[in-house]
Amino acid sequence: MLAMSLFRQCVFPISLAVLGSTSVLAAEKSPPPEPPAPSRKVDPTKAQTEAWLREHIEAWNDSEVHVTVKDCRIMVLDKPRERTEIVDLRGLLLPIEVIRLNGGNDATLRLRVKEKHTGTYSMFRKCSAENRYCAEPTGKFQSLPYVDLSVTSVRDFVPGRQTDVDKSLRLERALEHYSRLCGAMEDARNRLF
Repeated sequence: MLAMSLFRQCVFPISLAVLGSTSVLAAEKSPPPEPPAPSRKVDPTKAQTEAWLREHIEAWNDSEVHVTVKDCRIMVLDKPRERTEIVDLRGLLLPIEVIRLNGGNDATLRLRVKEKHTGTYSMFRKCSAENRYCAEPTGKFQSLPYVDLSVTSVRDFVPGRQTDVDKSLRLERALEHYSRLCGAMEDARNRLF
């Protein structure tokens, strides 16, 4: 009995040692786990950005507008003012500027174009029966050096949240992303100051 108990005491630590050494060997053979790859946010595609811009410019505008964003052009049909504004983002000068007009609460994004007063990149026209009520971007336009897109002010339910600022910055980022996809150029003067 004493021999059996001594045998168990000797064998048990040896079996633990054997098990411990095999797990160490297995751990040495398997490669260490790789750190997770940094997840990079994928930029939205051109089509996704067009849909986002169309929906958000309409939703954030205080007046009733109909927005078309396609082939690097934004067309805003402003029904109450009976006018259409068109900007071709291939001729845009970056950066886009966020401004406030007349001390109002609405943030406005100013899109400047590189060839002012040509009617090539930025234009508007009043609607009339002769030009199909601005339903199509054809006919005689009055040229503009810029186009302003307004973001409607919203009273924040949470004090200090600055929803209008957040909205205007998101719209600015989306417009700049889409403009770069369309080949817009950085204004060289911005590098001087």
